[in-house]
Amino acid sequence: MTRTSGLSLRAAIAVAIALAAVSLMFLTSHQETEAGPAAENSLAISPADREIGVGATASVKLVSMPPAESLSAWVLKVAFDPAVVSVDSCTPAASPPGSVFTSACEAADQEGGPDKETVVIVGAMLFLGSERGLDDETTLATIIFSAVGAIGDCSELTISVVSHLGPDPAAPETGPTTTDGEICVVEEAGTDRLWGDGDCSGAVNPIDSLKTLRSDAGLPVSQTGDCPGIASDVTVDGTARLWNDVDCGGAVNPIDSLKTLRHDAGLPVSQTAGCPGVATTVTVSS
Repeated sequence: MTRTSGLSLRAAIAVAIALAAVSLMFLTSHQETEAGPAAENSLAISPADREIGVGATASVKLVSMPPAESLSAWVLKVAFDPAVVSVDSCTPAASPPGSVFTSACEAADQEGGPDKETVVIVGAMLFLGSERGLDDETTLATIIFSAVGAIGDCSELTISVVSHLGPDPAAPETGPTTTDGEICVVEEAGTDRLWGDGDCSGAVNPIDSLKTLRSDAGLPVSQTGDCPGIASDVTVDGTARLWNDVDCGGAVNPIDSLKTLRHDAGLPVSQTAGCPGVATTVTVSS
């Protein structure tokens, strides 16, 4: 009896591993086809539509998808209305391992008036081994704004490109496409959270994966503080979603659990178009 039970257990484990592998292959191929690659040689404000509570702060990112020749030097500006928001802080990109790198960003007065109304982001880098610049999607700056305007006031966040170069100093400017953003003052904004951090612990890890599986199985799931319940209706960056529906597929299920594990293992995770990337900061409200 013991031997038969042991064989059954090993067989069950083998089947479970095989099913997980098949699911993972389907997940990767299907979702990558559905999502598609991000636009090459582009700059974007993320999220494009941001809300900020009265007297509160909120962050946006300037995200780069480098050109084919890679990105090695940049001088960029993000203009805003100082009557609506002011800059609380600006954090430039960190130095990638194995590179020679420098970067900075700060608010500046570009119009000769008393107010700072432009964020200036500069940087230069080169990987020593390949003599290339940035090849992967990179946040060049994280800007934290403070609300100074009244409820309903909005400010465009407009990107302008002064310089955008690859590693060849003799090559012309790459001329990236830009996607501007907007930030609006509201009475009460949502809460900044990490997409995929199902229990709002501050990190996306295997515990979130386990809680997703428990929710799918109908088992109780404990949450942190005022964290939304898994699979509950929320608004994420202005779009209706289910909390911890990691791939925005319309349901919280084991595929979301697998994607959480892939992220934790450092593996690529493809998303459906418009879905936040795993572990990116989003604004969540009920």
